[in-house]
Amino acid sequence: MSCTKLLICDDHPPIRAAVTYIAKELDDSIEIVEAGNGAEALALLDQHADIDLVLLDLHMPGMSGFDLLPELKLRFPSLPVVVLSSDETRATVIDALERGATGYICKSSPTDLLAKFLEHALKGNIALPTAIAGGAKAELANAIGRAASAREAMAGLALSPRQLDVLACLLRGMSNKQICRELNLAEGTVKNHAIAIFRALNVSSRAQAVIEASRRGLPVGGRRN
Repeated sequence: MSCTKLLICDDHPPIRAAVTYIAKELDDSIEIVEAGNGAEALALLDQHADIDLVLLDLHMPGMSGFDLLPELKLRFPSLPVVVLSSDETRATVIDALERGATGYICKSSPTDLLAKFLEHALKGNIALPTAIAGGAKAELANAIGRAASAREAMAGLALSPRQLDVLACLLRGMSNKQICRELNLAEGTVKNHAIAIFRALNVSSRAQAVIEASRRGLPVGGRRN
């Protein structure tokens, strides 16, 4: 059985050490890979094809997390990338989601809440600040690991199986062209499915879809092939 592998990309060693400690407290078998900047992260991802999740700081010297996000989604479209940042403004969170982030964790969160957010992300679910997700801390914490509830939420959307496949790709931050390749669909078909998904979620953008999916407890989707 393969263990979970987590890449932490942050230019501050104390932050990487703190996140490593929290992750190991959750599951001592988690393998941690560390990068101090965007270039190191890309190099490590090329070396470790089995990384399951990236935790990414936004404000780093050289290639910022904002610049790295679309590059990650271009090169590793199925890989979940969760932002770990001290910037808690709504505009920044939305920007990160629009660039392909599958979640957003605030560094200022208490340690116990950080652990819950990280556990949530490691289980393949969406982690967002409660102020953005629009729910209470307890609601988000209770959503961790609710596989049955997630399936019920998916079923309640009244989407076709193919539209659910497209939704899973959208929540992983994939572009329409990447979804076309992933699911072997025409771009027009993907756009039509996306319109149906937005209508079902009552949203008008990808970022809003991720936020609404968080409210409903929907999973991000599968790992990289």
